[in-house]
Amino acid sequence: MSYELFMSAVVGDADAAKARALLGGFTEMRERHRVTRIQHYEPHDIAIKGLPVIKQLQKERRPAALQWQELHQILVKQPFILHTRTDITDKAQKPPPTNSAAGGEAASNAPAGSGSAQPSALWWTDLPDPQNQQLSFITQRRVLEIADPDAQSILAANKFRPTSNIIEESYSWWLDGVEYTLNRMFQPASLDPAPSVPHLASLEPFAPFWVLLVRAKVDSLPAATMPARMKQGQAHLVQARDRLLGVFDFRAFDRRCHDTRIQEARTA
Repeated sequence: MSYELFMSAVVGDADAAKARALLGGFTEMRERHRVTRIQHYEPHDIAIKGLPVIKQLQKERRPAALQWQELHQILVKQPFILHTRTDITDKAQKPPPTNSAAGGEAASNAPAGSGSAQPSALWWTDLPDPQNQQLSFITQRRVLEIADPDAQSILAANKFRPTSNIIEESYSWWLDGVEYTLNRMFQPASLDPAPSVPHLASLEPFAPFWVLLVRAKVDSLPAATMPARMKQGQAHLVQARDRLLGVFDFRAFDRRCHDTRIQEARTA
């Protein structure tokens, strides 16, 4: 379990190239380009508490067994919407197959979750903490990330169903333990939990802008030093904001827009 501290700003399409150049110079590093499939999952029946197959996961999913147990304990108390993140960068950037390249088409259309070659992770995010009035532009929340290439099949075995299928394009940089990520979202047509990988150039973005996220992570252990490390993480974000003042406008957002809790019973 860790805490994620972040602040966000909107960057218009026309300014995206300038923003990338500026962030590259600011961090003094080459950008990392990534394409990620994001799928949200919710339980078929919220009356089912936790993960029904947790005992099997504890035996089979080492070294992530403790993380699965932690997620189980969270879901026993409150049902949440979870999401998986699968790296599809290589396949999404390949040119569309031609009729004469049947073999290439089969490879390009391989399911996103097939095999361990594509890194995949399961994410749980808590409702963010109430805003600090002095640092209202910083959002902080508990997160749990489980790196597991079989995350989607495990969710299916635990009676979770996919509710979204989103493609994210992002550019990332790092400086002093802080991650800078410029991203935008695309919506493919299929909600299939293991759809073919679309070519990025064939998709239309949700909106004519990108979102800049500036993030720091603080591990919950050791607990004795966590308050000091949280303040340090906040200080790093404040410093980044001050250094980028006049370039990016980091604003405060209502924490409820990040709420993944399921409040009402739903039927399958």
